[in-house]
Amino acid sequence: MAKKKRKFQMTHGMSVALRVAVAVIVVVVLFLMAAERLNIATVTDINDSLRSSFSGMNPGSGYPYKINSSSVRGMTVLNGDLYILTSQDTVSLDSTANEIKRSSHTFSQPAFATRGSKAVVYNRNGNRFRVENRTDTLFTGETPDDEKIITAAIGAKGNIALATFSNDCTSKLTVYSTNYKKTVFGWNCAQDTITSVDLSDNGKYAAVCVVGARDGEIYSKVVIFDFDYSEPKAEFEYFDTAMLAVHFGKNDNVVAVGDDRISFIKGLKNKEDMEYGSSALSNFAFSEDGYTVLALSEHGSTNNEKLYCFSPNLSRTCEKKFESVIKSLGIYKGHISVLLENQVLVLKTNGGTYKKYDADNTAIAVYSIGNRTYLYTTGEIKRCK
Repeated sequence: MAKKKRKFQMTHGMSVALRVAVAVIVVVVLFLMAAERLNIATVTDINDSLRSSFSGMNPGSGYPYKINSSSVRGMTVLNGDLYILTSQDTVSLDSTANEIKRSSHTFSQPAFATRGSKAVVYNRNGNRFRVENRTDTLFTGETPDDEKIITAAIGAKGNIALATFSNDCTSKLTVYSTNYKKTVFGWNCAQDTITSVDLSDNGKYAAVCVVGARDGEIYSKVVIFDFDYSEPKAEFEYFDTAMLAVHFGKNDNVVAVGDDRISFIKGLKNKEDMEYGSSALSNFAFSEDGYTVLALSEHGSTNNEKLYCFSPNLSRTCEKKFESVIKSLGIYKGHISVLLENQVLVLKTNGGTYKKYDADNTAIAVYSIGNRTYLYTTGEIKRCK
């Protein structure tokens, strides 16, 4: 008598495993299609997104996320996730509060700069630095001759710039290639100190702020370099002003924020300043898509502040008054995050309100990522609801 063939029956565990495997394949295929369509430039970008996608299959326990506020040295948005620098490590958090990566460091004065999917983390007044993304450490390095790092920047293409103190001059700018092993540009600043540096999206230019003193008076300069030439492409001087930060926007436009004015340099050529007058600088932020937001305390009063937003073409898109101190200010992909004394506002670049939430006096900073808004308070990060 012939034996009956046993029908194959899939167990629940096998079914789950198959669904996970199919989901992984779908994620990989969809991502590779998107990468080709969006012209994602580097293998590290692809690896970062794939690892982040796989990590998302094991979601975290959700927000609030507990954190030791006394150890936090900085926080920002990196490639759509929260990125935190503490006195011991860097942490990437996804939308479920899952730690995509936690990477320790031994920097005594850690600081960072971000652009696109990458961050350069460095030891201010030390000589060590590293480049990383949300999921991996890509490079670790040291400055030559134990030069102490003042500040750093990373470009959209992944190249980095370091401003250092030097034995040969007062300060020095060094720009490294995208593999971080080759110097593509260098500049020795004989008398002044570099306070800020940024790199253009096309990887061809660098801009620096320098501060010095002449006849007992402070002055600043914004100096712009083309890597194909040793001499500056453009140079602008500001008397009795401390320029604090410089940023490359779109279309070769540069914005520099100082203690008494904001300076717009269009096409690396034409400069136009907006002086603060009787108001004082309270806060500012730049976005990677070319927007600048600025908060001024009118007549020095922290309970009477005005918010300005400027577009990538350097035109003013909004001007908004608040009868409250602006405790935190940020901008990411068209959304301005404003933390007031008892309220969180997410604004559009034209000043219109997108979302608003309550806050209390423990709130420190706010971050808006798409339709998600995170509030960093003493001891934890919450998702606003």
